[in-house]
Amino acid sequence: MLRIKYILIFILLLGTGIIQLQGQVRQRRQKTIQTENMPKYDRRLFHFGINLGINMNWLAVRPIGDLRTLQPDTVYSVNYLIQPGFTMGIESNLRLSDNWDFRFTPSLTLGTRSLVYQRPRGVVNQLDIESTLLEFPLYFKFKSVRLTNWRAYVIGGGKYMYDLSSKIKAENAAEYPVKLYPHDITAEMGFGMDFYLPYFKFSTQLKASFGFLNLKYPENNMFNNAIDQINSRSVFIQFLFE
Repeated sequence: MLRIKYILIFILLLGTGIIQLQGQVRQRRQKTIQTENMPKYDRRLFHFGINLGINMNWLAVRPIGDLRTLQPDTVYSVNYLIQPGFTMGIESNLRLSDNWDFRFTPSLTLGTRSLVYQRPRGVVNQLDIESTLLEFPLYFKFKSVRLTNWRAYVIGGGKYMYDLSSKIKAENAAEYPVKLYPHDITAEMGFGMDFYLPYFKFSTQLKASFGFLNLKYPENNMFNNAIDQINSRSVFIQFLFE
C-alpha cells in the first residue's frame, strides 16, 4: 500500500508538471503572437510613405574607336568618376496579392556625374556635370513570407528621368563642353528588408539603375568628340518609412 501511495504521488506531481509546462508553452505562443507588430498592415490595399537615401552616380562612357582622329587635339583616354549624391521620394504601394505589390515612387535625386580625360604631358581634365533629376519609377515588389516582424523582398522595374539641370540650351559652349540630354529611361533592380515596428514599417533597400538612352548631346569640341556614347549608371542605398 505504501508503494502504491508513492506511485500515486509521483503520478500526481508528474501530471501537475506537465500541465504547468503546457501552460508555459501556451503563454509563450501568446506572447509571440502579441509581439507581432501591425499584424493587419499588409492587408491594406494602399499605403504610402517616404524614402531617403544616398546614391553613387557615374556615366558609362564609350570613347570613339580611334582617339588619334582628334589630331591636332590629343586625348589618351576618357573615364568616369563615381560621385555621391542624395535622393528623396514618396512611396505609394498597391497590394496585388500576399506576396506581390506594385509601387510608384516619384523622387528627386541630386548629384554630380564626372568625366576624366587623360591628355599628353600628364595633363588630367575633369568635367563635373551637375544633375537634378526628377524620377518616376514603376516597380513590382515580390515579398517573402513574413517572419514575426521582418521579411525580405526583391524589386524590379523601370524609370523615366528628367534632368532639370541640363545645359543643352546654354550658349556658353566653352563652359559646358560636354552636355547631356535631359531625358533618360532606365531599368532597375534591387533587394531589401522590411522591419515591422510598433507604429510604422521601416525598410532598407539596395538598388541598381542602368540607363538605356545615349545621353551625349552634339557639341563640336575635343572633349565631346572623344565620346561615342554615354549611358547613366547609379547605385542607391535607401531607407523607407511607411
